[in-house]
Amino acid sequence: MYLGDVYIMLTSPRDATRQSPAELGYGTQMLTIIVPDVDAHYQKAKREGAKIWEDLHETSYGERQYGVDDLDGHHWLFSQHAHDVSPDAWGATIASPRPRLG
Repeated sequence: MYLGDVYIMLTSPRDATRQSPAELGYGTQMLTIIVPDVDAHYQKAKREGAKIWEDLHETSYGERQYGVDDLDGHHWLFSQHAHDVSPDAWGATIASPRPRLG
């Protein structure tokens, strides 16, 4: 898949030890794609019959986004920055650093 200046390679599981989210019955990861006009993108996705798991909305941290599943059940978020929101206003915290392993 080609997206702007970026190539993204998507593959299906190749053996019995790696099942897709659709086969497992739950998501294993999520990919967020920033688009210039999320409202138009959402309308097109709906028109094309996308499996929408999160309707278009504005988040508490100032993003406008919606979520879809692909044919293998992977979660995709499509998002556009709506407005700046102070991290304090939506409860952001700084996580403690993880200890290094090994």
